[in-house]
Amino acid sequence: MHRRFLAVAALSAVLAALSVPAPAAAATTGCTRSGDYTVCRTDPRGGEDTSIVAEIVRQIGKAKKGDTVRAAAFELTLHRTVAPLTEALADAEGRGVDVRVVVGERSGGADSSGPAIAELEQAGAKVEQCAGSCLPTASGEGRGPHHNRFFLIERGGTPTVLVTSFNFRRGHAEQAHLMIGVHGDRELFEFYSGFWNRLYGGGWDGWGERDKTVATDLAQAWVFPRKEDPIAEQLGRITGCGDGDRVLVAHANFQSNRPAVRGELDRIQGLGCQVRVLLTDKDTNDPGWLKDKLGKSNVRIHPAYRSKLIIAEAQFGDRHESVVWTGTHNLTANSLNQTDDNVLKVEDGEVVDLLAAYFQRLWREA
Repeated sequence: MHRRFLAVAALSAVLAALSVPAPAAAATTGCTRSGDYTVCRTDPRGGEDTSIVAEIVRQIGKAKKGDTVRAAAFELTLHRTVAPLTEALADAEGRGVDVRVVVGERSGGADSSGPAIAELEQAGAKVEQCAGSCLPTASGEGRGPHHNRFFLIERGGTPTVLVTSFNFRRGHAEQAHLMIGVHGDRELFEFYSGFWNRLYGGGWDGWGERDKTVATDLAQAWVFPRKEDPIAEQLGRITGCGDGDRVLVAHANFQSNRPAVRGELDRIQGLGCQVRVLLTDKDTNDPGWLKDKLGKSNVRIHPAYRSKLIIAEAQFGDRHESVVWTGTHNLTANSLNQTDDNVLKVEDGEVVDLLAAYFQRLWREA
């Protein structure tokens, strides 16, 4: 009787386990390698998620003597959730990796990056900090800030570009963020390296508007500040929408001083695409001006989302494309005209599927 009871209990436990679906987090968050890309997504839901930090640390940790690491960060602090990044950079310098860093500075208050900068410099890494922007605008002024967060890692001649929205300070592990890594793309790596060199040097050094973008076999990128709006231009390339086509926008900051982007979303919705916009709940966002055009049911607020993401599955001229745009660029006039920033575009079905599932997760929570 005792054995029979145990057998029935064991069978019941197995059946119960099989009947419980895998948690959504397993499919829609964490870091996933897909071909030439790495996609990381976080959604702490009231807790903390440091998987983006851990992935960057892992990538830096594989660099050996003679390799290079170039980092660009808005902030770099020693808060416990992000301190492993500074430690990884310092350790890499100590084992012979050429490590150089450009750091921004938040306006007002004490310099939160000071202790991390001191630790890096003590390890021998070269660090340049920009008060406000690193680069001047077209008029010669620079308001800033230096808002980039990207990492350029070359290991044994193989290049990797990591672009994330995650800011390395207290609180960002409690918010939803994403990162895309592009592996083995020499042209993209050299473009970002050229941008990093200009951030580090504090001047455009011959780059004009036409030099601020690159298109490779694996990606396209734009850097800021600039005059024209590449987001509106890219959305303007959408010419038609079939069954299931959609444009999904999830942005920490989408302000009414970027009306051209809203105008394109309104036009695309008129073509028959599903258009949804997810915003962060903060004073600078006014969801009403988007709801007026797109409808109340198509705009939602998420209290802990801080990333920048646009997904489009639609007709672009004579081709149907699945595209994602991400980076550190907010949909604001200041981000376009004054801020050191970047946008990364990837056209890859698997990457889009991963991030569309992530968007839907956040949409359900909003």
